[in-house]
Amino acid sequence: MWFSIRIVLLGLWVGAMAAFAFVFAPIAFAHIGPTPAFAATIAANVRAIVQGGNWIAVLCAAITVYARLEPRRTSALIVGCLALAVLCGAFETGIIVPQMEHTPLLTPAYDALHRESSGVYGLASLAALVAFWLCTRRRVS
Repeated sequence: MWFSIRIVLLGLWVGAMAAFAFVFAPIAFAHIGPTPAFAATIAANVRAIVQGGNWIAVLCAAITVYARLEPRRTSALIVGCLALAVLCGAFETGIIVPQMEHTPLLTPAYDALHRESSGVYGLASLAALVAFWLCTRRRVS
């Protein structure tokens, strides 16, 4: 049961991050364009995904530690990946997004922040994806 709950939670989180990056943000940009409304909408979505991801990461880490579904080394890797994703999300929403909200759009400064944001968000997504992958592996006995 714990195995399935963890997989569903991590699948939702990874799916939400991918849907935001590859579906929602490009569509919002195409329809709203580089406007303050677009920037505010994107910032609100990033914050919501990070906040939901934080809850999922905590629950999945707790399940990993207490249900003992994997060997210790694998469990440590999963918890480490979850922690990295949470730290990236905290950096994204605590430092980068607020700076972006106060930087004029379509400027070199904004573009630099966007590149940094994309890198940090990508790292968080990759860390969550690796945790998901590690959780789906089953030892053959």
